[in-house]
Amino acid sequence: MRYIQGEDRSQGTLFPVSLDELIPEDHLVRVIEAYISLLDLEQLGFDKAVPKATGRPSYHPADLLKLYLYGYFQQVRSSRRLEAECQRNVEVMWLLGRLAPDFKTIADFRRDNSAAFVATCRAFVSFCRGAGLIGGDLIAIDGSKFQAVASNRKHITPKKLQRREAVLDKRIAHYLAQLDEADRGEQEQAIDRSAVQTALETLRVKKANNQTCQALMQAQGLVQHVVGEADAQKMRTPSGSRIAYNVQSAVDAKHCLIVHHEVTQEGADNRLLEPMAQATQAVLEQAKLNVTADAGYSNGAQFQACEDAGITPFVPPNRAINTKGGEEQFFDRTLFNYSEESDSYECPNGKTLTLKALNKGDRVYHASISDCGTCALKSRCTKAERRYVTRHAHESAFERMEQRMKANPDMMINRRSIVEHPFGNLKQWAFGNARFLLRQLKGTRTEMALAIQAYNLKRTINVLGVPKLMELMG
Repeated sequence: MRYIQGEDRSQGTLFPVSLDELIPEDHLVRVIEAYISLLDLEQLGFDKAVPKATGRPSYHPADLLKLYLYGYFQQVRSSRRLEAECQRNVEVMWLLGRLAPDFKTIADFRRDNSAAFVATCRAFVSFCRGAGLIGGDLIAIDGSKFQAVASNRKHITPKKLQRREAVLDKRIAHYLAQLDEADRGEQEQAIDRSAVQTALETLRVKKANNQTCQALMQAQGLVQHVVGEADAQKMRTPSGSRIAYNVQSAVDAKHCLIVHHEVTQEGADNRLLEPMAQATQAVLEQAKLNVTADAGYSNGAQFQACEDAGITPFVPPNRAINTKGGEEQFFDRTLFNYSEESDSYECPNGKTLTLKALNKGDRVYHASISDCGTCALKSRCTKAERRYVTRHAHESAFERMEQRMKANPDMMINRRSIVEHPFGNLKQWAFGNARFLLRQLKGTRTEMALAIQAYNLKRTINVLGVPKLMELMG
């Protein structure tokens, strides 16, 4: 039986195949070409968008932008790998017209156009809004930790520096003891004094540097620092503590498109609800907005700030409960009824708790000692002389939130289906479960803008299809 045979490599053809014939009509690179042609690169802030009249001609920023978008679409983020793609990949040859910039030109373009990449990402969101792909009815907010370039070994704290200094002191003391023993003639073998002196000098320099670091951290009020990447922070991740950045995303419920994102240094999410919601509100240009997030965003002050800005949040309140005493379970604070008119609480036994003090904005109420002393329910309420109840400074915002969540029991299920899908795609598809390639907030924001731009483009192709999307771009 004969096999399927390929073409003879040495066979000439009268009409050679053109690059355009090798690329299908519904291919990704045609979408990238059409989209980039719509952009005003000068207005977006790209360097060299206007060519100089003299000097050596540069590559057009549109060509390098096409290359990076294609690269992040195909999980090729390295400038050296992109250089290789220009020389071997037919799709990239079609996209760039057989241009083959070197890796440094490619890397410099990404480094020098950070703000322009972010603006391009926003421009695509604006395009999607005009195409009716963004509903704006419900926005889901979530955060995820992306590992930085720096490793855990570059992370220092005052305690680590103190422990390191103690180790250096022991090593210095050991060498000094060797010299003392040699001077007294107690060494069985002669030691190399010059080698010991050199080692001592090295250790003393390390100790001096260590003490300088401690002094600088104390003067600047730093509790942690990452050598070589000061913007990064050590954060808790599902796989343990890592040097990372906290990437926030706001995803529209209609087609799971990311309408806004931010790379932050916050280790936790509980102070990011209102900033993310307000930024998303500005992007969508809506006076009213509904947002949902998980319990990690629970914060009374953030709830109140959102409501004041016309934003309705849906977040499970994360409240502390009354602790157990042995096998006993004391009455929870929710069993105490608050009266706004009298600004007091009524306990389960009908006694009144009046305002005692203000503590950092929280209001502390207590019952009278006589009422608690004669109360038949005291053993179920407190072991102290009297019962105290603290009312949060934004308790009313927490209460409104609880009511909203009870009225919308499926909100958390909807949240998961909206916002967790994009982050899963970004980590697995765009980043390949790898770390950032660029350092500091400027670099990581550049990379994340490119990755999210690629994700939104891919999502739009899946929703509309290439012909319809090309029609809208045309």
